[in-house]
Amino acid sequence: MNRLAHANGLGLADFLQRVGQGTGSSSCDAVRVAMYPQCTEMYVNGPGLEYLAVLAGQPAAVLQRALPGLAPRHRLPGDGDAVWKWPWQPSEGHLVRCCTRCAEARGVREPAWWLMPDSWRVCARHSRWCNDSRTQPLDGLSLTKLPEVVEAHLERGRLHRQFGRSGEELFADAFQVAAAWWRTMPTVLRWVHRAWACELEDRSSRAMPLVIYPEAAHLAWLMAEFEQSNIRDTDARTQWLGKAEALMVSWELDVQAGKGPLLDWLHRHRLPADTKAQPATRPRRERLPLALGHSRLASPTGPLEQRSCLS
Repeated sequence: MNRLAHANGLGLADFLQRVGQGTGSSSCDAVRVAMYPQCTEMYVNGPGLEYLAVLAGQPAAVLQRALPGLAPRHRLPGDGDAVWKWPWQPSEGHLVRCCTRCAEARGVREPAWWLMPDSWRVCARHSRWCNDSRTQPLDGLSLTKLPEVVEAHLERGRLHRQFGRSGEELFADAFQVAAAWWRTMPTVLRWVHRAWACELEDRSSRAMPLVIYPEAAHLAWLMAEFEQSNIRDTDARTQWLGKAEALMVSWELDVQAGKGPLLDWLHRHRLPADTKAQPATRPRRERLPLALGHSRLASPTGPLEQRSCLS
């Protein structure tokens, strides 16, 4: 909204008057200097959407495809006067700061935010860790001292390209396992050192997704290896568990303390997918049908916790 206001040669307060009547910050000064709305999500009713479309010079349908907050499910009630609303928290998802260098490459010099299902995002191109913090450095956290985190993000992308949505769901499973490990043993040296490299508190919940990313990506590939086989008998599960435990040892994790989440995952994946199901009944991007126990519990959308069968 700030960028659109300035593109029309208007200050934010004047721009909002053209969008309709609305509620947002309790401080008019905060609205006037754009401190409050620059990191929140704006919602409008039908007439408000039409006003925005005119100001943007784009059809309303284009804005709805580009901006999640304008999706029909978020439309405010009322079709009389144009109305907008600026709550402190978005209705769903997290507002994650856009990588400053990515924004500048597209000619954006003002603060920009993504609406993301998770509260963080990696920019592999510029080695930045961006999250939903409104107090940390505006250009995100540098990952130059943590190339393994950037490489893990690239591995996650390769997993998704090879296996489609199933690859992302397996990463979600692996991430949940690694998160459980971190909650049990947050003082593992590799995780502490990664947090310190970004000047984060080692036991901070904000540090957790960053520090466990490499282990989660590695474990996700091991899970994909298991899912590609229809052999799920006791010997196969024991062999896979041994490989996972060997990884834990190499990462200096306590195997006995961290075995539980692995056993939970094996239990949910003990039966292979129904390969007799008609292709038309399978999700379009599911190139690797996942175990029945997984498919019954995992959501195809939402944050990682919801996309995992271990939530």
